[in-house]
Amino acid sequence: MALRHPKRCEYRGADNMNKANLMLTSNSQGRWTQLISQTYFPLTLNYGNQEAKFQGSLKVWKAEGSDFSLSRLCSYQAEYSRCQSQIAHDDHASFLVTIPLRTNVFFSQHGRSLDCPPGHFIVEQGDAPYRFGYESPNDMWVFKIPSQSMKYRIRRPERYSQHCFSAKKGIGCAFVEFLMICSQRVNECSIDDQNCLFEQALNMLSLVLEQDERVLSSDQSHLKTAHLMRIERYISANLGNPELTPARIAGFCGISLRYLHKLFSGSGYTVREWVRVQRLEAAHRDLEASPSGINIGEIAYRWGFTDQAQFCRAFRQHFGYSASELRSNSANTKSPGEKAIGVWH
Repeated sequence: MALRHPKRCEYRGADNMNKANLMLTSNSQGRWTQLISQTYFPLTLNYGNQEAKFQGSLKVWKAEGSDFSLSRLCSYQAEYSRCQSQIAHDDHASFLVTIPLRTNVFFSQHGRSLDCPPGHFIVEQGDAPYRFGYESPNDMWVFKIPSQSMKYRIRRPERYSQHCFSAKKGIGCAFVEFLMICSQRVNECSIDDQNCLFEQALNMLSLVLEQDERVLSSDQSHLKTAHLMRIERYISANLGNPELTPARIAGFCGISLRYLHKLFSGSGYTVREWVRVQRLEAAHRDLEASPSGINIGEIAYRWGFTDQAQFCRAFRQHFGYSASELRSNSANTKSPGEKAIGVWH
């Protein structure tokens, strides 16, 4: 039985499509593997049953002089995988935007697995290992984008392989409809206009991706974590400086004082409290380890305290026992009440 595009997946204007640059068909699993690798990039294909009947077809529209392409892929069940050795021998990295039309596709990359239904699309990063496939006959659009163009237009595009994106309405739907227009009109265009057409499709894709709230939230979380780690390292390296103020910390880390305080608002400490706690913890370690000949005041000054009496009061309040009690007991037993405190808790 011939593989047909299901009626519900056909789009208006599909019957009037301009002739594709390439129209490829295969009834052989081995030949299909070859066609796929030539059209996109080297991939390993698994068909489940090597003896099973297979049928596949590809229509490909290309922009001359570039690696942009748009394809319509129909085939029986198949699983496609990309491994590190294939990537190492491939000089032309690309991203694939896949839009399933008939049934779900599965996709796994960077430790994240997705199940993408019709009406949505995924972004596959060609220069990183991945697994992709479908368990029953499927029909899909595939937009191939040169990696350099993708990275020039979209910041850190690899982030977007972690999500399915809706093509049911709004700019997502407009993007997919524009790809169909490309298939109908690209061969009417000059070489320069062909590339402009696909560049415009990439611009529309960037609008879809960069407006996605899931990615924006993830970016903000990663940025906050990076700032906190930088702040924590700077504080740890400068605890002995009595001039270690919030303003100095913010200035070194390249953030505003207001944003510094906002970062600490969920930690349970103010910035000054956090610095004091870290100084007390450092002094506690020194009091346990230092010879008894080194007095308590010297250790307090070493860690940024300028007043010994104030240090002693803060020490007792924080640990529940005095610095002198710790010093007298440290030779025989480990002190009670030790705490492991981090800005993450």
